[in-house]
Amino acid sequence: MNLKLVPVTAENWRDAVFLTTDPERKIPLDEKWITSNAYSMLQCIYDDEWDCRLLVDEDQAVGFVFYGLLQEENRAYLCRYMIDVKYQNQGYGKAFLPLIVELIRSQYGEEEVYTSVHDDNPHAKYLYEGFGFQRTEEMDAEERVYVLRG
Repeated sequence: MNLKLVPVTAENWRDAVFLTTDPERKIPLDEKWITSNAYSMLQCIYDDEWDCRLLVDEDQAVGFVFYGLLQEENRAYLCRYMIDVKYQNQGYGKAFLPLIVELIRSQYGEEEVYTSVHDDNPHAKYLYEGFGFQRTEEMDAEERVYVLRG
């Protein structure tokens, strides 16, 4: 694997838009456990708290991440993280997570990184808990908040 976190640009934004977790590849605005990448990219343009990256292996886009620094709470937040359905179960989720956490920590200077997960999403809970994220008692809408401490 040759993994890279690549800024979304005028040249590659279409790659990000067409990544999906939807097995039928209908690319809905709201997928089962995640908001679409198109929505996330638009949110980055109009909300300064957020940033995003395309997850690339060699020259192939395989996933997407949306993250930011929540100003009100002064928290680095890994908000949306997805691997395209075509590339799931190939180790990409686990392989990219350390790169993403390092990017967030270096970009914002925060040791703690927060995320949130639906209680009924066992794959995401397994991934985050296996990496060291700890479940908190906080909820973010319908999702449980987790924290990774430095």
